Amino acid sequence: MRNQYHPYLFLFFFLMIVTHGFAQQGTVSGILKSDVDGLPLPGVSIVIKGTNKGVQTDFDGNYKIDCKIGDILVFSSVGMKSTEVKVTARMFGMDPNIKTKAQEPVAKIQTEAYANALKELNKTSFEVPSFEHSERTFNKNNHFEYRRIKAMEIKPDRVELTYFDPDIYYEIGYSSFTSFQFIKKKNLPELQTSFSQGAVSNNKLSFLGPETGNPFSYGPYLRTLEFDGSSYPYDVNGRLVTLGNGNGIPAQAYDNSILKTNLKSHHNLFFKISTEDWILGFDYNYDMDEDAFGREASTKNNLALTYKNTNYYRKRIKWDTSLRYTDQFNAQPNTNGFINNLFLNSWTTPTSFENSQGATLNNQTQRSYSPLRFNNPEWLFNYNKNADHYQLFLGSIQNQFKISDDLQLTSKINYQHTNNEQNFGLVAQTVGFENGYLSQKNIEKNTLIANVNLNYKFEENNYSLTINSAIDYGYDHLKYRFNEATGFNDFSFSNPNNKNSNVHDASMHSLRVLNEASLEWHHLGLELTLSNSSFISSLQKNHYVLPTGYLKLNLIELFEIYSLDKLYLSSRNSFDVKEMPLFYNNQSHNSLVMSPSETLRYTANQDLFLNDELQLEKKIYHDVAATIGLRVWDITVDFGMTYFYSKHKGSVFPVNEGNRFQLRNTADIQNNGVEMSLELMRYRYNNFGFTSQILFSTYRSKVLDLKIPQERLAIAGFSTVSKNLVVGQPAGVIYGSAYARDAHGNQIIGAHGFPLVASELQQIGNPTPDFNLSFSNGLTWKRFQLNFVIDFQKGGDVWNGTQNVLNYYGTSQQSAQERDIKDYVFAGVNAQGHPNTIPVDFYNPSHGIEANRFVRYGFEGVTKDAIEDGSYINLKSVDITYSFANQNNHSFFRAFDLGLYANNLFTYTKYRGASPYSSLYDTHSGQGLNFFNTPIATEIGLKLNIKI
Repeated sequence: MRNQYHPYLFLFFFLMIVTHGFAQQGTVSGILKSDVDGLPLPGVSIVIKGTNKGVQTDFDGNYKIDCKIGDILVFSSVGMKSTEVKVTARMFGMDPNIKTKAQEPVAKIQTEAYANALKELNKTSFEVPSFEHSERTFNKNNHFEYRRIKAMEIKPDRVELTYFDPDIYYEIGYSSFTSFQFIKKKNLPELQTSFSQGAVSNNKLSFLGPETGNPFSYGPYLRTLEFDGSSYPYDVNGRLVTLGNGNGIPAQAYDNSILKTNLKSHHNLFFKISTEDWILGFDYNYDMDEDAFGREASTKNNLALTYKNTNYYRKRIKWDTSLRYTDQFNAQPNTNGFINNLFLNSWTTPTSFENSQGATLNNQTQRSYSPLRFNNPEWLFNYNKNADHYQLFLGSIQNQFKISDDLQLTSKINYQHTNNEQNFGLVAQTVGFENGYLSQKNIEKNTLIANVNLNYKFEENNYSLTINSAIDYGYDHLKYRFNEATGFNDFSFSNPNNKNSNVHDASMHSLRVLNEASLEWHHLGLELTLSNSSFISSLQKNHYVLPTGYLKLNLIELFEIYSLDKLYLSSRNSFDVKEMPLFYNNQSHNSLVMSPSETLRYTANQDLFLNDELQLEKKIYHDVAATIGLRVWDITVDFGMTYFYSKHKGSVFPVNEGNRFQLRNTADIQNNGVEMSLELMRYRYNNFGFTSQILFSTYRSKVLDLKIPQERLAIAGFSTVSKNLVVGQPAGVIYGSAYARDAHGNQIIGAHGFPLVASELQQIGNPTPDFNLSFSNGLTWKRFQLNFVIDFQKGGDVWNGTQNVLNYYGTSQQSAQERDIKDYVFAGVNAQGHPNTIPVDFYNPSHGIEANRFVRYGFEGVTKDAIEDGSYINLKSVDITYSFANQNNHSFFRAFDLGLYANNLFTYTKYRGASPYSSLYDTHSGQGLNFFNTPIATEIGLKLNIKI
């Protein structure tokens, strides 16, 4: 949603207590951090409610303010909702049973006698300005800079003060990490190294090399073969023959892994200067990431300039601005499933064939273990023209005008320009692109967002009223260019025989108007917010009534429990619409027109665009939430639980209409679930502190209606196995082939003794997990800090198409272990309904390769066999850091941290080759479909952070 502020952006802060002065007065200090990214929040205003006494956070979010028990601290910043915190005895380490009264501001002295006395003052001395017109009385401003007074000159009608130049503060920082990434063997599919390329020939297992056209690895044991030393174009050692018929050099099990350990690095340099009125920042980032194959690298440069006005007191007008430029280049992108196809060609290679011996033969044709079916990965590495270049420019300016103490006007303008150029090319003789192929796609977007917000707040002793009116205007412009060519000469991308191009230009205007009123009754602990949005679009239907209601009850006063810090109940109900982008980014539909066996020619070039026939998706959302905060000894415990329900009406998905996809409002989908969080925190005491958080979530979806004349709509996958929308079923259920069953659910066995396959695709899985759990923990001891995050998922079906294909070609360890199974009787019944009694051999040479247990069911096998349990446990991140810097204001180094970290250090899954965070072709809807997806990588590295 555009221009929506995070309602509690700086609620995540830690109060460090320092005691000063007498019993009921002291100093509260702390660090303000964003709960979105954990970064410090500079320039946040902290004011004692009802007074003008306040401070601001510095570069690192630090603040310190003198106050009394009972004071209300108001935390506020531009574009963020103010938050109030009551000062308690516990913050000063005092007895919480002390009864105090909140400080109230003293009324201005406005008696007639006092005014006359001022007029009668001796004019030979300096004049005391009136309270109503003075710019520096403590009634209006607590920032009287008396420390900067350089000289004072008393004149007959005034006092002239001369000030020293203001202090200028600076901060310089550098941070970096350098790491090694690698993929563990246990995170890969398990491949066999025992059997050679080959199949049944003359009723016996025989080595059948690339020249025979045989793609299978169902040949004889390698230990029964040796090289003959002949001049053989596919192996420098010669052709494989049976023992005793060669030169005595035994056959080798070649390692055809294309994965390498790669280097990854990140560097950040920033510089900030500031005065009491402003902060000017410069930030530069450089990232370099080698690919998983050690061949290419991606780079990213990011430059940001920011200016922030921090003077909240002396000026009514405040403005901030920022500029950002990003340039990212990836020399090995997964465009058109290129990386998926690398793994497919690599893992199906027989262990008796070595890809690294060369990608071309002497006649300049491709050297592959199966030249008509598969590519040598070295050929793909050497003869591609793939690259992805992304550029971004972002400019933003924000103004805040304080009309009065109760009324302020805020405006903001953002301009964003992005340009993404995707290049893809493979030379002639590449399987899937035999005539060569070259494409260039350029997606240029320009977006302008303007926001005006008028905020009025009225406060009395027992209640406060806030009225907010906002107007958001958006302008989007898309310029799309696509060119492709085929019919090239060998190893050339010049002079194509065929060319094709597509151009699409579009623009859209949108306007959203928000009117909101919020009423808080402090003595009742009740907050009520009512709002209405209106959305107007130049391309999609307008909606003028989109109400939202929010109710929050603070029940803490009802329970006089010493350890109870907070007790909230809240509920939100909203109606909204979802605006479609001009360019549809989800490419999941492109593979639906082909079967898995055709993926070597896969391209994702059926791009889709917003059209005026599409209506806005309507969203209905309800939630009920509870928050409880306790303090047990010196540990703070926060528990929160939310139940939510949402309904999307007219959800947009691509629909295949005559071999061409079109965006349509296709379905109504509901979601409901529960989210819970538990956080334990011990503030640092005696050099030790910790923060632990557990997040639990579970949800269920259901398709309520399909608005197209189909029983199901495929949204991701292939023509023979896919995720679907089916009325009455969870969104994204998996459909594919399954074994035939009778009316009683018995598996039907054919006359050959093997199970029969049902004639229609069936529902075979549901990728929705039972629940997800995340556990994060941070421990601090002296100068050491340890943090780690563990992810856990229970359930959720995954189609592991990778395993079925490797079984089909005989390169999997499973196919090696099961090919010798004999006289196996499948459970089930025959066509007459009688129990099956026919014994079968999984691979009998006398029956031919076609009767093989795995080959008989085809390239992708029976997809039901490939459904796996998607449960996993992953140590997502762990790091330990030591801080060398002294924690005092006189240290040269404000931060000097050195640490060791690791990502995905340990991963447990229910099956080999699982990649918990991957999706088919890296698309949005492809989660739960694994077809040679990139395996999960482990990263181990060093990090350094310096700040002066």
